[in-house]
Amino acid sequence: MCSFEVETAIVTGATAGIGFVTARELARAGMRVVALGRDAGRIRNTDSAIRASVPHALLDWVRSDFASLSDVSRASAAIAGMTERVDLLINNAGNLLDRRQITEDGFEATYQVNHLAPFLMTAKLLPLLLPSANPRIITLSSIGHSMIDDMNWDDLQLDREFSPFRAYAQSKLANILFTCQIARRHADSALIASAVHPGLVASDFPNKADASTRHHYQEASTRGEALSPDQGADTVLWLALDPAVGAPSGGYFHLRERVAPSAAAVDPEAAERLWAISERQLAPYL
Repeated sequence: MCSFEVETAIVTGATAGIGFVTARELARAGMRVVALGRDAGRIRNTDSAIRASVPHALLDWVRSDFASLSDVSRASAAIAGMTERVDLLINNAGNLLDRRQITEDGFEATYQVNHLAPFLMTAKLLPLLLPSANPRIITLSSIGHSMIDDMNWDDLQLDREFSPFRAYAQSKLANILFTCQIARRHADSALIASAVHPGLVASDFPNKADASTRHHYQEASTRGEALSPDQGADTVLWLALDPAVGAPSGGYFHLRERVAPSAAAVDPEAAERLWAISERQLAPYL
Protein backbone atom coordinates (compact mmCIF):
# COMPACT_ATOMS: atom_id res chain seq x y z
CA MET A 1 0.00 0.00 0.00
CA CYS A 2 1.21 3.49 -0.80
CA SER A 3 2.17 6.06 1.80
CA PHE A 4 -0.39 8.66 2.75
CA GLU A 5 2.29 11.35 2.35
CA VAL A 6 2.26 10.85 -1.42
CA GLU A 7 -0.82 11.67 -3.44
CA THR A 8 -2.07 8.94 -5.75
CA ALA A 9 -3.36 9.84 -9.21
CA ILE A 10 -5.19 7.61 -11.69
CA VAL A 11 -4.82 8.57 -15.36
CA THR A 12 -6.80 6.73 -18.03
CA GLY A 13 -5.73 6.69 -21.66
CA ALA A 14 -2.16 7.36 -20.61
CA THR A 15 -0.20 5.84 -23.50
CA ALA A 16 -0.44 8.82 -25.86
CA GLY A 17 -1.34 12.46 -26.24
CA ILE A 18 -2.76 14.37 -23.31
CA GLY A 19 -2.85 11.25 -21.12
CA PHE A 20 0.85 10.58 -21.64
CA VAL A 21 1.82 14.17 -20.82
CA THR A 22 -0.47 14.20 -17.78
CA ALA A 23 0.94 10.97 -16.36
CA ARG A 24 4.51 12.12 -16.97
CA GLU A 25 4.05 15.54 -15.36
CA LEU A 26 2.15 14.22 -12.34
CA ALA A 27 4.99 11.78 -11.78
CA ARG A 28 7.45 14.66 -12.14
CA ALA A 29 5.49 16.54 -9.49
CA GLY A 30 6.05 13.66 -7.06
CA MET A 31 2.69 11.91 -7.25
CA ARG A 32 2.31 8.17 -7.31
CA VAL A 33 0.69 7.59 -10.72
CA VAL A 34 -1.37 4.56 -11.68
CA ALA A 35 -1.70 4.83 -15.45
CA LEU A 36 -4.13 2.91 -17.64
CA GLY A 37 -3.72 1.83 -21.24
CA ARG A 38 -5.28 -0.71 -23.58
CA ASP A 39 -2.29 -2.04 -25.53
CA ALA A 40 0.54 -3.90 -23.76
CA GLY A 41 3.16 -2.79 -26.28
CA ARG A 42 2.25 0.86 -25.99
CA ILE A 43 2.24 0.55 -22.20
CA ARG A 44 5.82 -0.75 -22.28
CA ASN A 45 6.95 2.03 -24.62
CA THR A 46 5.21 4.74 -22.61
CA ASP A 47 6.55 3.43 -19.34
CA SER A 48 10.09 3.60 -20.74
CA ALA A 49 9.53 7.13 -22.08
CA ILE A 50 8.21 8.45 -18.78
CA ARG A 51 10.97 6.83 -16.74
CA ALA A 52 13.60 8.22 -19.13
CA SER A 53 12.19 11.71 -18.52
CA VAL A 54 11.39 11.24 -14.83
CA PRO A 55 13.86 8.74 -13.33
CA HIS A 56 12.28 9.02 -9.88
CA ALA A 57 8.75 8.32 -11.21
CA LEU A 58 6.42 6.39 -8.90
CA LEU A 59 4.58 4.76 -11.78
CA ASP A 60 2.41 1.66 -12.06
CA TRP A 61 0.28 0.43 -14.95
CA VAL A 62 -3.05 -1.30 -15.24
CA ARG A 63 -4.12 -2.63 -18.61
CA SER A 64 -7.76 -1.89 -19.39
CA ASP A 65 -10.03 -1.81 -22.44
CA PHE A 66 -12.93 0.61 -21.99
CA ALA A 67 -14.86 -1.20 -24.73
CA SER A 68 -15.39 -3.96 -22.14
CA LEU A 69 -17.26 -3.03 -18.97
CA SER A 70 -16.13 -6.21 -17.24
CA ASP A 71 -12.56 -5.14 -17.96
CA VAL A 72 -13.25 -1.69 -16.48
CA SER A 73 -14.55 -3.42 -13.34
CA ARG A 74 -11.46 -5.65 -13.24
CA ALA A 75 -9.14 -2.67 -13.64
CA SER A 76 -10.94 -0.75 -10.90
CA ALA A 77 -10.55 -3.72 -8.57
CA ALA A 78 -6.86 -3.92 -9.47
CA ILE A 79 -6.41 -0.24 -8.55
CA ALA A 80 -8.21 -0.82 -5.24
CA GLY A 81 -5.72 -3.59 -4.54
CA MET A 82 -2.78 -1.24 -5.16
CA THR A 83 -3.70 1.72 -2.96
CA GLU A 84 -5.79 2.54 0.08
CA ARG A 85 -6.64 6.01 -1.19
CA VAL A 86 -6.98 7.86 -4.49
CA ASP A 87 -6.56 11.64 -4.48
CA LEU A 88 -7.00 12.35 -8.17
CA LEU A 89 -8.87 10.58 -10.98
CA ILE A 90 -8.38 11.86 -14.51
CA ASN A 91 -10.92 10.44 -16.94
CA ASN A 92 -8.96 11.05 -20.13
CA ALA A 93 -9.53 7.91 -22.24
CA GLY A 94 -11.89 8.37 -25.15
CA ASN A 95 -12.44 7.68 -28.81
CA LEU A 96 -13.70 9.25 -32.02
CA LEU A 97 -14.83 6.67 -34.58
CA ASP A 98 -15.70 6.72 -38.26
CA ARG A 99 -18.70 4.37 -38.06
CA ARG A 100 -21.16 2.84 -35.67
CA GLN A 101 -19.66 0.00 -33.64
CA ILE A 102 -21.29 -2.11 -30.94
CA THR A 103 -19.26 -3.30 -27.96
CA GLU A 104 -19.41 -6.75 -26.41
CA ASP A 105 -21.74 -5.20 -23.83
CA GLY A 106 -24.24 -4.17 -26.50
CA PHE A 107 -23.65 -0.41 -26.38
CA GLU A 108 -22.64 1.99 -29.11
CA ALA A 109 -18.86 2.21 -28.71
CA THR A 110 -18.44 5.98 -28.48
CA TYR A 111 -21.15 6.24 -25.83
CA GLN A 112 -19.63 3.40 -23.82
CA VAL A 113 -15.94 4.33 -24.02
CA ASN A 114 -16.46 8.07 -23.53
CA HIS A 115 -19.29 8.02 -20.97
CA LEU A 116 -20.31 4.69 -19.48
CA ALA A 117 -16.78 3.39 -18.85
CA PRO A 118 -15.55 6.50 -16.96
CA PHE A 119 -18.87 6.64 -15.10
CA LEU A 120 -18.31 3.04 -13.96
CA MET A 121 -14.66 3.56 -13.01
CA THR A 122 -15.52 6.71 -11.08
CA ALA A 123 -18.27 4.89 -9.19
CA LYS A 124 -15.89 2.06 -8.33
CA LEU A 125 -13.15 4.40 -7.14
CA LEU A 126 -15.30 6.86 -5.18
CA PRO A 127 -14.84 4.93 -1.90
CA LEU A 128 -11.09 5.51 -2.32
CA LEU A 129 -11.45 9.14 -3.38
CA LEU A 130 -13.76 10.47 -0.69
CA PRO A 131 -11.35 9.88 2.25
CA SER A 132 -8.73 12.09 0.57
CA ALA A 133 -8.17 15.56 1.99
CA ASN A 134 -8.40 17.00 -1.54
CA PRO A 135 -10.20 14.54 -3.82
CA ARG A 136 -10.39 15.63 -7.48
CA ILE A 137 -12.08 14.14 -10.53
CA ILE A 138 -11.17 15.69 -13.87
CA THR A 139 -13.02 14.52 -16.98
CA LEU A 140 -11.96 15.44 -20.50
CA SER A 141 -14.84 16.88 -22.51
CA SER A 142 -14.86 19.02 -25.67
CA ILE A 143 -16.34 22.14 -27.19
CA GLY A 144 -18.10 19.63 -29.43
CA HIS A 145 -20.67 19.24 -26.66
CA SER A 146 -22.08 22.65 -27.62
CA MET A 147 -22.64 21.68 -31.26
CA ILE A 148 -25.77 19.69 -30.48
CA ASP A 149 -28.92 20.93 -28.79
CA ASP A 150 -29.34 18.11 -26.26
CA MET A 151 -28.90 14.42 -25.62
CA ASN A 152 -30.85 12.27 -28.05
CA TRP A 153 -33.00 10.98 -25.21
CA ASP A 154 -35.22 8.76 -27.36
CA ASP A 155 -32.24 7.08 -29.01
CA LEU A 156 -29.08 7.43 -26.92
CA GLN A 157 -27.41 4.61 -28.87
CA LEU A 158 -28.24 6.35 -32.17
CA ASP A 159 -29.75 3.15 -33.53
CA ARG A 160 -32.04 4.93 -35.96
CA GLU A 161 -29.78 7.65 -37.34
CA PHE A 162 -26.07 7.38 -36.60
CA SER A 163 -23.56 10.14 -37.16
CA PRO A 164 -19.95 9.77 -35.93
CA PHE A 165 -19.85 13.42 -34.91
CA ARG A 166 -23.25 13.28 -33.22
CA ALA A 167 -22.10 10.26 -31.21
CA TYR A 168 -18.93 12.06 -30.16
CA ALA A 169 -20.62 15.37 -29.35
CA GLN A 170 -23.30 13.59 -27.32
CA SER A 171 -20.67 11.71 -25.32
CA LYS A 172 -18.88 14.99 -24.56
CA LEU A 173 -22.15 16.56 -23.43
CA ALA A 174 -22.63 13.50 -21.22
CA ASN A 175 -19.20 14.15 -19.67
CA ILE A 176 -20.26 17.61 -18.49
CA LEU A 177 -23.67 16.46 -17.27
CA PHE A 178 -21.85 13.73 -15.32
CA THR A 179 -19.40 16.24 -13.84
CA CYS A 180 -22.18 18.60 -12.74
CA GLN A 181 -24.21 15.78 -11.22
CA ILE A 182 -21.37 14.25 -9.26
CA ALA A 183 -20.62 17.75 -7.92
CA ARG A 184 -24.24 18.05 -6.76
CA ARG A 185 -24.30 14.60 -5.23
CA HIS A 186 -21.16 15.27 -3.21
CA ALA A 187 -21.68 18.94 -2.44
CA ASP A 188 -21.24 18.24 1.27
CA SER A 189 -17.78 16.71 0.76
CA ALA A 190 -14.35 18.04 -0.23
CA LEU A 191 -14.66 16.47 -3.69
CA ILE A 192 -13.97 18.79 -6.64
CA ALA A 193 -15.25 17.53 -10.00
CA SER A 194 -14.22 19.42 -13.14
CA ALA A 195 -14.62 19.02 -16.89
CA VAL A 196 -12.03 20.30 -19.37
CA HIS A 197 -12.07 21.26 -23.04
CA PRO A 198 -8.39 20.82 -23.97
CA GLY A 199 -8.64 22.36 -27.43
CA LEU A 200 -7.80 20.78 -30.77
CA VAL A 201 -4.67 18.79 -30.06
CA ALA A 202 -2.26 17.35 -32.61
CA SER A 203 -2.14 13.71 -31.52
CA ASP A 204 -3.24 10.30 -32.75
CA PHE A 205 -6.71 10.83 -31.23
CA PRO A 206 -8.50 11.37 -34.59
CA ASN A 207 -6.80 8.45 -36.34
CA LYS A 208 -9.95 6.28 -36.23
CA ALA A 209 -12.29 9.13 -37.11
CA ASP A 210 -14.02 9.71 -40.46
CA ALA A 211 -12.11 11.28 -43.35
CA SER A 212 -13.57 14.77 -42.90
CA THR A 213 -12.60 14.87 -39.21
CA ARG A 214 -9.07 13.67 -39.96
CA HIS A 215 -8.82 16.33 -42.67
CA HIS A 216 -9.99 19.00 -40.21
CA TYR A 217 -7.26 18.01 -37.74
CA GLN A 218 -4.63 17.88 -40.47
CA GLU A 219 -5.58 21.32 -41.79
CA ALA A 220 -5.48 22.80 -38.29
CA SER A 221 -2.00 21.34 -37.81
CA THR A 222 -0.84 22.68 -41.17
CA ARG A 223 -2.06 26.16 -40.27
CA GLY A 224 -0.31 25.95 -36.91
CA GLU A 225 -3.63 26.13 -35.03
CA ALA A 226 -3.45 22.73 -33.35
CA LEU A 227 -2.09 22.53 -29.84
CA SER A 228 0.69 20.20 -28.81
CA PRO A 229 -0.17 17.46 -26.28
CA ASP A 230 1.76 19.47 -23.68
CA GLN A 231 -0.42 22.51 -24.38
CA GLY A 232 -3.58 20.39 -24.36
CA ALA A 233 -2.68 18.92 -20.99
CA ASP A 234 -1.91 22.28 -19.39
CA THR A 235 -5.37 23.02 -17.96
CA VAL A 236 -5.74 19.43 -16.77
CA LEU A 237 -2.46 19.70 -14.87
CA TRP A 238 -3.37 23.14 -13.51
CA LEU A 239 -6.54 21.67 -11.99
CA ALA A 240 -4.77 18.51 -10.86
CA LEU A 241 -1.91 20.21 -9.04
CA ASP A 242 -3.88 22.99 -7.32
CA PRO A 243 -7.21 21.78 -5.90
CA ALA A 244 -8.26 25.33 -5.06
CA VAL A 245 -8.56 26.47 -8.69
CA GLY A 246 -11.30 23.93 -9.41
CA ALA A 247 -13.60 25.24 -6.68
CA PRO A 248 -16.52 25.41 -6.63
CA SER A 249 -17.05 21.89 -7.89
CA GLY A 250 -18.81 21.28 -11.20
CA GLY A 251 -16.85 23.72 -13.37
CA TYR A 252 -16.03 23.50 -17.06
CA PHE A 253 -12.57 24.84 -17.98
CA HIS A 254 -10.59 25.86 -21.05
CA LEU A 255 -7.15 27.53 -21.14
CA ARG A 256 -7.08 27.79 -17.33
CA GLU A 257 -10.38 29.64 -17.23
CA ARG A 258 -13.80 28.60 -15.99
CA VAL A 259 -16.07 29.03 -19.00
CA ALA A 260 -19.78 28.54 -19.55
CA PRO A 261 -20.78 25.32 -21.30
CA SER A 262 -24.00 25.04 -23.29
CA ALA A 263 -27.37 25.40 -21.60
CA ALA A 264 -28.02 21.69 -22.14
CA ALA A 265 -24.84 20.83 -20.23
CA VAL A 266 -25.94 22.57 -17.04
CA ASP A 267 -29.56 21.40 -16.98
CA PRO A 268 -29.93 19.69 -13.58
CA GLU A 269 -32.95 17.65 -14.68
CA ALA A 270 -31.04 16.35 -17.69
CA ALA A 271 -28.06 15.49 -15.48
CA GLU A 272 -30.25 13.53 -13.08
CA ARG A 273 -32.00 11.79 -15.98
CA LEU A 274 -28.70 10.72 -17.58
CA TRP A 275 -27.37 9.57 -14.21
CA ALA A 276 -30.41 7.34 -13.64
CA ILE A 277 -30.20 5.91 -17.16
CA SER A 278 -26.48 5.24 -16.77
CA GLU A 279 -27.00 3.45 -13.46
CA ARG A 280 -29.63 1.21 -15.06
CA GLN A 281 -27.33 0.45 -17.98
CA LEU A 282 -24.43 -0.32 -15.66
CA ALA A 283 -26.47 -2.21 -13.06
CA PRO A 284 -24.71 -5.56 -13.67
CA TYR A 285 -21.36 -3.93 -12.83
CA LEU A 286 -22.17 -1.43 -10.08
